[in-house]
Amino acid sequence: MKFEDMINTIQLGDCYELIKNIPDKSIDLIITDPPYEIETEGGNTNIGQNLKNNMLKELNNLNITNGIDYILLEEYIRVMKKINIYIWCNKKQILEYLKFFIEKHNCSFEIMTWCKTNPTPLCGGNYLIDKEFCLYFRKGVKLNTTFDTASTYWIMPKNIKDKEDYYHPTIKPLNIIKKLILNSSNVGGGNTWHFYW
Repeated sequence: MKFEDMINTIQLGDCYELIKNIPDKSIDLIITDPPYEIETEGGNTNIGQNLKNNMLKELNNLNITNGIDYILLEEYIRVMKKINIYIWCNKKQILEYLKFFIEKHNCSFEIMTWCKTNPTPLCGGNYLIDKEFCLYFRKGVKLNTTFDTASTYWIMPKNIKDKEDYYHPTIKPLNIIKKLILNSSNVGGGNTWHFYW
């Protein structure tokens, strides 16, 4: 598929393959929500274990419990004009992303947090999974933040209705995504690429 045919469309396919159709240094901003590395052990109550088993079954069926092949990060670097990327992740992935973008590519970074007011009631000897992280890496990119859009944390519930309507197991709040786009791109100024899994 030609890159021109992909612009302003939604592509359904394998990210590892689709990104190969994108030319070098053609994307201004990437917002991606790749698979998280999910713990498959824990939970010491019947209720907690049943909930966890159901959740893991759903995620396993979608093949999204093992994180990503980090070779994809090199592809992200290849297609961006300048490094300008938001990556949603869980705490297990933070260190690897920081190493890649800071140690290898000398990026500036920010760690943002979505604190959920209605987390899945699982703890089983651990802390609740009541937050998700969004890492922002940039190099040579100026932000368009204002006081109203520059917050690094959001406190809001999971949107259960959107999750059911759009069949996305880890759907993100639309108002957060809008702020990220406004903060890191210019209206009519280029290509923003959203990689959802």
